[in-house]
Amino acid sequence: MGLRNDIDVFSPNQYENVYYEAPVVAKRAPTANDKLEIGKVWIDTVNDDAYFLTSISSGSAVWINAGGGTGTFSSITATTGNITATLGDFVASAGDLNIAAGSVTFGILGIGVVQSSAAGLLSSSAGTDGQVLIGSTGLAPSWSTLTAGGGITIVEGAGTITISNPGATGSTFGTDAGGPVSPTGGGLTTFEGYDANITTDGATANTVRIRLADDVTTVGALTAGANLGMTSGTCTIISNDNSPQSIYLHADAGAAETISLHSDQGTSVSSIELLSDVGGLSLTSGLASADAININASDAAGGIDIDFGTGGLSVVGANGAINLESGTGAINVGVDAAAHTVTVGSTNTTAATVIQSGSGDVAITSTDAVTVDSAGVLELNSSAGIIGIGNDAVAQNINIGTGAAARTLTLGNGTGATSVVVNCGTGALNLGTNAVAHTSTLGSTTGAAATTVQAGTGALTLTAGGIFDVNATGAVTIDTAAAISIDSSASTIGIGTDDVDQAVNIATDGERTTTIGSNNGAAGVVIDCGTGNASFGATATAHSTTIGSTNTTSNLVLQTGSGSCVGTFGGTLDINGTGDITVDAGSGIFDLSVSGNITLDSSGGTIGIGVDDIDQNINIGTTGERTITIGNQVGAAGIVIESGTSAMALNASGLISVEPATDTQAAAAVTINANAGVGTFTGLTTAAAAKQTLTITNSICTASSAILASVSNLGANDAKMNIERITPGAGSFTVDVINSGAASLNGNIILTFWIIKP
Repeated sequence: MGLRNDIDVFSPNQYENVYYEAPVVAKRAPTANDKLEIGKVWIDTVNDDAYFLTSISSGSAVWINAGGGTGTFSSITATTGNITATLGDFVASAGDLNIAAGSVTFGILGIGVVQSSAAGLLSSSAGTDGQVLIGSTGLAPSWSTLTAGGGITIVEGAGTITISNPGATGSTFGTDAGGPVSPTGGGLTTFEGYDANITTDGATANTVRIRLADDVTTVGALTAGANLGMTSGTCTIISNDNSPQSIYLHADAGAAETISLHSDQGTSVSSIELLSDVGGLSLTSGLASADAININASDAAGGIDIDFGTGGLSVVGANGAINLESGTGAINVGVDAAAHTVTVGSTNTTAATVIQSGSGDVAITSTDAVTVDSAGVLELNSSAGIIGIGNDAVAQNINIGTGAAARTLTLGNGTGATSVVVNCGTGALNLGTNAVAHTSTLGSTTGAAATTVQAGTGALTLTAGGIFDVNATGAVTIDTAAAISIDSSASTIGIGTDDVDQAVNIATDGERTTTIGSNNGAAGVVIDCGTGNASFGATATAHSTTIGSTNTTSNLVLQTGSGSCVGTFGGTLDINGTGDITVDAGSGIFDLSVSGNITLDSSGGTIGIGVDDIDQNINIGTTGERTITIGNQVGAAGIVIESGTSAMALNASGLISVEPATDTQAAAAVTINANAGVGTFTGLTTAAAAKQTLTITNSICTASSAILASVSNLGANDAKMNIERITPGAGSFTVDVINSGAASLNGNIILTFWIIKP
């Protein structure tokens, strides 16, 4: 039992029946394999220590030490007490030991200077009177006394060192506030001149100060052995030397040297700025590499802006390529609104210019003339598209070969199915109509060549100053876009009426409607044949053939003698009738067999197969390997299969599938509005012997529904989920399951159901 969560603070006798979860008492410390409930307490009786279980990650338990012994801590704070290392060492592998206030006392150290060894051990060292601690490169510093020569005397005392020259008179410099130093007696020290860095400013009497002032001035070079650095203010380097390299930054140490100008936090467009007010700016690199001069705007949204005046921008290479690449961005040349000339390419003898694109277009747009002039062949070719000249909707003339020079214009070629189309609108089409004597030839006499002269609603006029001769060894065809009339007001019109065994063709070519007969009065049509066949639309061309009228009283009779009446359909057979359609085969077989689809549709009535009261079987798809689909998933479409007193059998060799509706939720409830469904419940951790109620919201379910259901669970633990009860209700049902296994559930629960009686 766990501690009651409604009790926060209580005295030992305030409540009864308060339970605690017993800690684990063992003779060892816990390990990562000791996986219990989060918050479990572990008592190590051998080491007198305590631990808390804080988490389980990747199958390993994390125990936090809460008692004595060793431990790992992110920080230790001693607010009022001390942190004491009685026997062991206080070790800080990384980080700092920070004492904000108070004193740090090392009892093992005495009076003197604290020194460290090569191993990091601290010790104290005290010198004698007048000794100083002097360092030594690579060695520990040592106490030494000062020595002098040339009559200089060094006297050591307790905490003092006195250096004197008894053979000379010392110099005394007296000063008042602001006055320069003036020797008041003879001595060995003299000061020549006066410098702003050597001054007596009067702040301390009888004192000479040698310092670096705010502005350092030197008469020679200023040399630094390591770095020149400044921690604040503005760094300004100014040269008043009127000569080349008046300011010169020079690195001369080896191949790895670099010179960097670095702005660390500047965000303006001029965080690093190179200026020359009246002179030029030169970048020169002696590196033999494609990156000899590298300008890189490294940010993904960075850009490079180059502005110049009337002097122009010149990029000149010594036989090296120039590449302009922009990824998916556009490359624009001369696209501003200023009037200027854009030149691409060279007129050198061997120079070439290539303009190319991928799957995009190449567009050349000009508000004035576009001139393409070539001393060699000029070609316009397309490997996959149409070549268009003047194909926009702009009313401008197109001139081809109109220059005053004798030339041959060739349009089209004689290869394969090549064709030539010359069209015009409402304007005239003139071929060789000028007043120059010449021969005009239209069409070819070679092989099966044909020539067509046609007109629309206007007249077709053939004017000949001499003989008009129509001479053909083959057929003569008259074809117009308007009607062709052959009429007789008093006699019969005959076509093919002579006694010559030749076929008569009417409208045997072209997409047209051919009408024979009239719909006036008692006009009739008689089509007879001898022993040959009569065919209506029997060619292999895709077309529709209509026989008969849809008038209310019209009839259509298809008849045969003792021969067969055969219908062959390569596509859909569609029979639509407003009345009855009766097919009566007597005692014979009615067989519909096509290579395409057979469709039975009704726009207003039921489609019935075997609806009469005749006890005969109905077979659908009983032969051949085929898929039979009944019904669809559109809207409220449904399927009803009924059986009388005989059984309904599904003979599929066990290969029967039902597509269920599904829903997956990280909870104990799903919504599936279907008769057959599969619900997946994730994130449930039902303990061993514990129960779980699964809720399925279902609009089909009623309080009296008959429901079949099964449940399974995933996961590696020994969890066994079994159904105890199914409770139907209006709009939902519940399934109570129990974990009959020995371990908690650590995987998904999968519930499969079938409402067989809503």
